[in-house]
Amino acid sequence: MNQKKLSILLKVSAVLWAIWGVFHFMMGSIIYLLSLGNEALSIEAIASDPTTVSMLTEYAPIITATLQQHFWNVAWAGLVITVGSYYIWKKSANAILISAAVGGLVDLGYFVFVDMQGLAPPLGTAMTYISGSAIIISFYVYFKSDKLKHFSKDAKN
Repeated sequence: MNQKKLSILLKVSAVLWAIWGVFHFMMGSIIYLLSLGNEALSIEAIASDPTTVSMLTEYAPIITATLQQHFWNVAWAGLVITVGSYYIWKKSANAILISAAVGGLVDLGYFVFVDMQGLAPPLGTAMTYISGSAIIISFYVYFKSDKLKHFSKDAKN
């Protein structure tokens, strides 16, 4: 395959990663906002039994903290991938590897714990396909192209 076609494939991968990254950063932000509001953990909406309400009241701070920690994980991964997509567009071999590792591992967890349990909404499953496609396309270019930029401490720009 010629270098022009490989370059186009790399740009397609970059766009897929940009979509994935922006989506995950936005979802992480939404999760954080939900964790701040009373609606996210409305105990009265969940249970009317006094024992259950007592138990939920005790665990509400833990649930809130866990949601905030989940926000952090989803948002930083989205931000890393969004930045990585820019550098993939610029033909960075390192960005291909970092984006595949971060995005791939985040989506692996989602696939195992949400998709395989049948709990995934269609958009969530679509993001798994997007990241998988981005990984396959960018790795294809990574192994076929000799025009990628490899950055190291010894490299001269």
